[in-house]
Amino acid sequence: MLHLEPVTRNCTIWPIDGHVHFHSQASVAPTLDAAAANFRAVGGSSEGWLGGILLTQASGERVFETLLTSPTTSGWSFTPAQDEPETLIARQGMSMLAVVCGRQVRAEDGLEVLALGTREVFPDGLPFDEAVEAVRRSGALTVIPWGFGKWLGERGKRVKKTLDLLGTQGLFVGDNGSRLGLFGQPALVRASEQRGFRVLPGTDPFPFAGGYRKVGSFGFIAELNPAESAPWHGLRAWLMEQTVSPKPYGRASGPFEFVFNQVGIQVYNRLFRKRAG
Repeated sequence: MLHLEPVTRNCTIWPIDGHVHFHSQASVAPTLDAAAANFRAVGGSSEGWLGGILLTQASGERVFETLLTSPTTSGWSFTPAQDEPETLIARQGMSMLAVVCGRQVRAEDGLEVLALGTREVFPDGLPFDEAVEAVRRSGALTVIPWGFGKWLGERGKRVKKTLDLLGTQGLFVGDNGSRLGLFGQPALVRASEQRGFRVLPGTDPFPFAGGYRKVGSFGFIAELNPAESAPWHGLRAWLMEQTVSPKPYGRASGPFEFVFNQVGIQVYNRLFRKRAG
């Protein structure tokens, strides 16, 4: 059951899910339906801007590109933002969602880098520091996302070394709703925030068992009224101006959900690799 506390509206607010996958074309409409409902629960709006979705497409995913040539899908219509090719405006009746293209780059050691607000494609398999640098050079908003088990041991040391080297300017840390909520923020995420790194939460939905239903339920609040012609540019500028993390909302996974998802993703990945082989 979803538990969200509506945000007190003392300014213009815009809920953002900072880590989203559509996974397939067929999942687009149900994902947007779920996101719209979750954003309404947070922001209280039923018309106009409901929220924003920051896509993090894996190297083989091209759902955003397909949507550019598919003006309607199950009650949703899609229009490119006038002044930014990386954004689609998804409409349903009087409601709108910004769908911003981005990439999830997989480094050679299983660590990931998110490139937000770009349609550029990056190679997988680079050393972690090179993957981070490739995203930074592209001009995309660069996020190092937490992943279960990936920020421990030697890999955790590599993450910390990269954060130490690059500093807080222009580099963000990602939190996600797949972690176990009972334990709170992972230690390195919490320590990074205390050092001045801004944290961007997102759901990072799993590709099975209705994971799409969580989209929009875990994210952050942007305090701005985005222009329809360029919503991502406004959001990016607002994020870069912040000296602390934007206000988060939502709850991470409960114990049963967490265990189910961790087992499920192992089975899913094995089946996927078997089919690919």
